[in-house]
Amino acid sequence: MSEGNIIIYGGSSYISEELIKILSNDYKKFTIICRSKKYIEDYIKKNNLQNLEINIFEADLLNLESNLSIIENLKKDIVGLIWVAGFTGNPDEEFNDIKKCQENLTINFINPVLLINQIIPKIIPNNNSFIAVLTSVAGLRGRGKRLFYSSAKSGMNAYLSGLRQRIFDKKINVLTVIPGYMSTKPFNIKAPKFLVCTPKHAAKIIYNSIVKKKEVVYINYFWRIIMIAINFIPEKIYKKLNF
Repeated sequence: MSEGNIIIYGGSSYISEELIKILSNDYKKFTIICRSKKYIEDYIKKNNLQNLEINIFEADLLNLESNLSIIENLKKDIVGLIWVAGFTGNPDEEFNDIKKCQENLTINFINPVLLINQIIPKIIPNNNSFIAVLTSVAGLRGRGKRLFYSSAKSGMNAYLSGLRQRIFDKKINVLTVIPGYMSTKPFNIKAPKFLVCTPKHAAKIIYNSIVKKKEVVYINYFWRIIMIAINFIPEKIYKKLNF
């Protein structure tokens, strides 16, 4: 078992559940920050994970102060941070409602950036320390149908790229995880099977990418090909498309 604490932000997601299972083979101490403490407690009992040291905190990502309070009390024994929390939102409502728009940008970009920055000084700098953040293919080019969500995820991709450069000398690897369609709570999308990944498959790819110290990983390689093609579309044509 490796020493140190693994922080998982967004612990009530299916991907987080699978990651806890995999990581429990290597680590025994976890801090889960999520929307429902009871949900995680039930999950621990159901999967017989009582042998792990798991601290659970409830937090709303819109409430920056409560999240900062949790982080302030964390020990400087963190070896890994996995950020899974996110919110897809309603693009039509957000376009016409400044509060809804602000909510999406806050949950998907502003507060994650602020909170990750506060966690970094508590991470033990060594060759195995890591930060892994789930972004989205939506952040690789703006989308009218996901206007603010794609904008926030684009910002997150840029932040992680800059962060990777900023803390390179601290020996903390920064991994950008780019999922496509996932069979998870936020997205239950009807799409061809080869474009949809399960949380279990995603967790394995994320874990392997952490171990191999990768910088960027696509959960589904097909999406890398698709996004290369989409990014080649000239803006004059792209603006007329509806997807």
